[in-house]
Amino acid sequence: MSKPGTGMTPLSEIQQIVNGLSDRLQRSVAVDDQHLELVCASAQHGPIDKWRVDAIITRTVPQATVPWLDQHAIQTSRKPVRLPYNDELEMLARVCFPIRRENALLGYLWLFDEPPVTDEEMATTADAVDRLVPLFGSDDQVVRGRVEDLQRLLSRATQAATSIEAVQEAVELGYLDGRAGFHVHVMTLRQPKQRSRITATDSKGLQFELARRQLGLAFLTHVEGNVLVTVTNHVSARDSRDFEATLLRAAEAVGLELASGGSATAGAPTELEDALGRARFAAELASLRSGKATTHAWEDLGSWRLLYGRPLSPQTVVEISPEAETLLSQGTPQHWQTALAYLDAGRRVPIACEQLLIHRATLYYRLDRVRELIGADALDDGWRASSLHVALKLHEALIQVR
Repeated sequence: MSKPGTGMTPLSEIQQIVNGLSDRLQRSVAVDDQHLELVCASAQHGPIDKWRVDAIITRTVPQATVPWLDQHAIQTSRKPVRLPYNDELEMLARVCFPIRRENALLGYLWLFDEPPVTDEEMATTADAVDRLVPLFGSDDQVVRGRVEDLQRLLSRATQAATSIEAVQEAVELGYLDGRAGFHVHVMTLRQPKQRSRITATDSKGLQFELARRQLGLAFLTHVEGNVLVTVTNHVSARDSRDFEATLLRAAEAVGLELASGGSATAGAPTELEDALGRARFAAELASLRSGKATTHAWEDLGSWRLLYGRPLSPQTVVEISPEAETLLSQGTPQHWQTALAYLDAGRRVPIACEQLLIHRATLYYRLDRVRELIGADALDDGWRASSLHVALKLHEALIQVR
């Protein structure tokens, strides 16, 4: 059997069939093994109940539902079984398709029966079940073993996404490539404006979506409050963007929006804690962009990295540059904005004039006033000018979010 990332595996082929069937029917589809432990699930379409959410998160059927399932003899049936709505369990109506190879029970495919599954949909699903049979029958133990590995790994990962031990085990099992390095993503999420805060139900729904996608992508994840942390092997810029899009789709599926995001790379598991700190800083910096949901990569932050380890606050502005404190307290907004534009332009007068939409003489007049306030050589002394530049950039970012 192929390892993740090296070719198609029975599990990935099962996931493809499930995704295709779900897209065609526009219904949620799930496949369990013969022990009622989750093998894979589709994206959510239409109604879903708490029992399926719990099953996807824990990778096994909730024990409270087992007697109800036994009553309908799904273990012995050779044809689809319709399970009606259970008022006591608040369990939605389902159709169970046993997956069999001759007399051997291999697993189950599930559809929600609301609205009722049509005869045409039953036939389409039966065809999908036929295609699943050889994938289970060819190497059932390997498929089951992979699901059990993922269940244990992801359970550990929800406690600490950057756990060195969890990542190392993921590498040893082939779910992450230890030679490729790692990418840490931090995303701060929020509710749409009409809702005030993220609830426990929202977090559980997000875990549901992420758990489903973890069977198709190799990553460890941790959700805490409104912060999502992931560790993956996607290290190129394009892969990082694609992976962020996957995370955003998972969030959007449960009604959440991106507030800000950050990422950083790590060459080895021992570097993950540092990478997590850098990714958090990049996400915090991204949050300063007023009204714009955006993400920043640590590697692209440039001079902003000089602020790493410091709070992004007005106090930091004055601490890193006495000249900035003087300019902001004794000058006007026009003065600090002129100094910032001049430094942004690399002290090139034509570019600064174009940015400020002013005449050259006006720029010189304003710069003379700036020099009167902070010193004649403050804009030309490399060290002082660099500190002033970073401080004014931070001040500009901070006032945009007020």
